[in-house]
Amino acid sequence: MKKRISLFLLTAILGFSHFSNAQVNAVKPFKTVIIGNQEWMSVNWDYKTPKSFFYNNDSTIDSKYGRLYFYSNAVAAAPPGWHLPTLDEWWELMNYLGGINKAAPLMMASDTIGLHLVSGGYKSANISADNSDLYGFIDQYAFYWTATPDAEQTAYAIRITPSTGEIEVNSFRRANGFSVRYVKDKEVKED
Repeated sequence: MKKRISLFLLTAILGFSHFSNAQVNAVKPFKTVIIGNQEWMSVNWDYKTPKSFFYNNDSTIDSKYGRLYFYSNAVAAAPPGWHLPTLDEWWELMNYLGGINKAAPLMMASDTIGLHLVSGGYKSANISADNSDLYGFIDQYAFYWTATPDAEQTAYAIRITPSTGEIEVNSFRRANGFSVRYVKDKEVKED
């Protein structure tokens, strides 16, 4: 009995130790920007997880576009101290930048606030027999997951059309692959 408990504890400790080291070693340095009361990543996330993809499976474009993630992986892939922003946190960002009708150009431009959102397209949840419509809209639309679920199979995302400056908030199937930006956890102040 003692051998089983000891073996179980050793396995558990090694398992947790391995996970922690793997997680720490996998996080690459990334740039951030402070906008209002929020700190955002200023690049699309590019951490390999199951159910994360390069647009058209082309790894040569990862430095610009990052990976596309299914919703569950977008939530789970955040580095320690960071999280997928909620819809409310996206609204806070857009309101700080003048509202939904003015925020898109500022969020997309590389020379203003430093957020540098990019039009990374998406990976469709609707796959045809020949995979012809698997990926779409690169350099046309920016799709970013929020952490806000809508229903069992759907969650909210932000879609930006750079050519018109339009931002739409819609519910999408969680099996779509969208870009990800994380926001830093806020420190809780103790009284």
